[in-house]
Amino acid sequence: MGGRRPVMVSLMGPGVGDEGIFEAEHADEVDQEPLIGFTPTHAVDVIAFCNRPVDHVVTALLTAAVMDVIGGIANAELLEDQVPMVTGLPGVVATMTDPWPAAYGSAEFLRSWARQPGFRLLK
Repeated sequence: MGGRRPVMVSLMGPGVGDEGIFEAEHADEVDQEPLIGFTPTHAVDVIAFCNRPVDHVVTALLTAAVMDVIGGIANAELLEDQVPMVTGLPGVVATMTDPWPAAYGSAEFLRSWARQPGFRLLK
């Protein structure tokens, strides 16, 4: 791709795109209200189409910048060994390990996590 770093940002939810797709993609999620204090109605996905360390950092920082504008909570799926690393970071609202490891946090959380050695996002 000639050194390009392609990134896609998409918005889903009521009034935006196909609501059925939003509901289907989030049907297997746990009830998030007890974890984060509300039930999300929309999702903003920031997706990098490359897999180098810089792509993971760019994705996290772009997500944080979007959150600075629209608010919300990031839902970051984790590897099991990442849970202890993110638990004490600033801006973490909640972590969970069942049904899969994940962290919920603010833009501050994403920025602090991206500064950690070996930082890597999952799909």
